[in-house]
Amino acid sequence: MDRRSFVKNGAVLGAAAAALPRFGFAQVKGSDRIKVALIGCGGRGTGAACNMIAADPNIKIVALGDLFPEKLDKAANKIHDFAKKSVGESKASEIIDPSKVKKFSGWDNADQVLAEDIDVVIEATPPVFRTPHYEKIVAAGKHAFLEKPGAVDVIQGRKMYKLAEEASKKGLCVVCGNQRRYDNRYQDLVKRMQDGEIGELLAGQCYWNNGGYIGAWAHGKEGTEDTLEYQIRNWWCFIWASGDNIVEQHVHNIDVLMWAFGSDRMPVEVTTGLGGRSTDLPCPRYGDRFSHFAIDYDMGNGLRMASYCHQDPNTTPNVSERIIGTKGIFQGLRLTDHKGKTIYAPGKLELDPYIAEHKYLLSAIRSGRRVNELRHLINSNMVAIAGRMSAFSGKRFKYDWMVKKSEENIVPQNVDFMGKTQDLSLKNPVSVPVPGKYKLV
Repeated sequence: MDRRSFVKNGAVLGAAAAALPRFGFAQVKGSDRIKVALIGCGGRGTGAACNMIAADPNIKIVALGDLFPEKLDKAANKIHDFAKKSVGESKASEIIDPSKVKKFSGWDNADQVLAEDIDVVIEATPPVFRTPHYEKIVAAGKHAFLEKPGAVDVIQGRKMYKLAEEASKKGLCVVCGNQRRYDNRYQDLVKRMQDGEIGELLAGQCYWNNGGYIGAWAHGKEGTEDTLEYQIRNWWCFIWASGDNIVEQHVHNIDVLMWAFGSDRMPVEVTTGLGGRSTDLPCPRYGDRFSHFAIDYDMGNGLRMASYCHQDPNTTPNVSERIIGTKGIFQGLRLTDHKGKTIYAPGKLELDPYIAEHKYLLSAIRSGRRVNELRHLINSNMVAIAGRMSAFSGKRFKYDWMVKKSEENIVPQNVDFMGKTQDLSLKNPVSVPVPGKYKLV
């Protein structure tokens, strides 16, 4: 999809909502500043707020929310420092005033944030919170930027498909953090592939291979590793909180292939799922995630997709995508013939895609267009979940079975994500999945 296609899609989505107020259900009165709230004040959330300022400084961040109160002041100060560098010290406080911005903490911080007068929400919490928080965001009638992934399991994925439809009916904009879709080079190359420049697409491979285990910097008091608080604070280490690295991180690369193949072209079958934990870091201190995955997807009509990701210390890194066509190959952000000679290379990066995704969202909100990119993310998200399920269980299965019938739910059953309070000392024992023993449900 190129940038013009984004605009076209936005116009279609917005047709039914053309009569809505300028900024949707939470209209700015007496100002053209879009009022923004941030839920999830860790590194990615704080970074996303800074990216939004870079995209359009005519915003005001009015509320911050996080489960842990000590993150709020740090986030406010960091965002303010970025604003000072962007627009100058005298104007930075018009974007965010660390002493005046409203700050909410606790299990119900999202509810408190959504009670404020805001137009758009940045949701950048640990992934397991994304679905329940977006349910609340849609109910409150707010536009949203959602970090990836959108769901950690099949149950959440199904819910997000329904929320995407509900958001469209309400005329709400939602843009997601699969930022390669906002990179002009990828847009150019994907359009060329879809237009047949490398012929019929036969196969694709995607990689996110890290040279280190992301959970290696887990922190917290020894002996608390089986508590909710430890596992949420170290969410990237735990399957239930993150979805594992194939879902939380590698979804970026899977999304590129899904985009090129056609966003509604889903797998027919997950034929092979391999994976394990080769790191010697102990569980649960350093989480229960697999360190590596290798998945083969049958996309139908002879098209195959292979997914590879690992986080093994002292191994060769590779973050890339490769697509083979009858006339050529997409690799290394260029098109080549089958012998490696460049057929086409795109121009330079025009705008950091981490900024471009926010520019796309805010421009749509200001113009009254209604854009909804959630389904693209959830399609790729569910494909990643299917790969994880196959690797954990060692089983092959039809993709349609998973989408319609699987009962996989990895979220702790005694945790109420829609509630007001939660005991964070609650025990949640975890273990590394064992293929052949892990039940496919």
